[in-house]
Amino acid sequence: MISRISNRKNRLHFTELLEELVCKQSCSLQRALYLMSKGNALKDKAVSLASKNIYESLINGNSFSSSLKLCPYIEFDVLFISFISFAQRCGNLEETLLYLKKKCLREEENALCIMEAAVYPLFVVLLCVMSAVLLVVYSTSIFGFGSEVPDVSEKIIKTFSLSFGFLSVFCLVSFFVIKKTLGTNRLYEAFLAAGFLIRGGESLANAVKNAVNILGYETKEGMIFARAGERLAYGINLHSAFEIDSGKTALKKQLDEAFFFAENSGSENDVFEKIALWLKSRDEKRRTVCLKLLEPVFISGTGIFLLVFLMNLVLPLFTEATMVL
Repeated sequence: MISRISNRKNRLHFTELLEELVCKQSCSLQRALYLMSKGNALKDKAVSLASKNIYESLINGNSFSSSLKLCPYIEFDVLFISFISFAQRCGNLEETLLYLKKKCLREEENALCIMEAAVYPLFVVLLCVMSAVLLVVYSTSIFGFGSEVPDVSEKIIKTFSLSFGFLSVFCLVSFFVIKKTLGTNRLYEAFLAAGFLIRGGESLANAVKNAVNILGYETKEGMIFARAGERLAYGINLHSAFEIDSGKTALKKQLDEAFFFAENSGSENDVFEKIALWLKSRDEKRRTVCLKLLEPVFISGTGIFLLVFLMNLVLPLFTEATMVL
């Protein structure tokens, strides 16, 4: 089974090489895949095997999109395959490869951003845990586990459970917030993809339906896009097609603001791209705030952890020892 991280990196490398050969070196698709299959470097192993497999599939008469779908070495998602299928129909493979390369690069950059943001909190948490362990070792080495200080072992286990329970929940919540804020904005990617497809000649309804592959059919945003695609196919205007019930107030407000920003500033061909730019601008502001708050939030969280630890173990231990003495 291919891990998500290695698959993401291999897919990016495959797309970069293919775009380089097809778009910049003017190679045919088959020639580009043949050259890519000859890569001998260890890091290129999955790419060369995938290229060889896809090349042989093309020689046997299969389409490029079908060959990608059947490739066992790199997993290409539904959106990637649907874009390649669109390129085959419209004859704009070079533009599509460039778009897919940029999309893969954005995914990689977002993943790296999350990892970089997590380095400082991880360091602070490890330092905090080491401090707690040293406090326990120091306290027990002075006062021991004898009968003069009863139930020390039980007190240590209880305090560790309480303190580390708080720290674990704090870290999980913080990581979720970091991932949500710094990760890929699927709504941005969906509007950007729809805009690219419309500009390439795809119908409005089909472009919106294809964007559902980014959001997922089970998500509320995906269901909105799927319903909008059906409405657009029946001739309903763009803004009305994306109308949602008033219960989803946050998402409704977000979409209303986005359409208000874009719908009067150009044709339907660039409304989606303008909405994507608006979402990107808003996300950059959120990311800036998140990164600025990261340090004080984690210092506060680990400070609370140490305070709970000290109040529940070290101070009572000193108090009991003093009373015994």
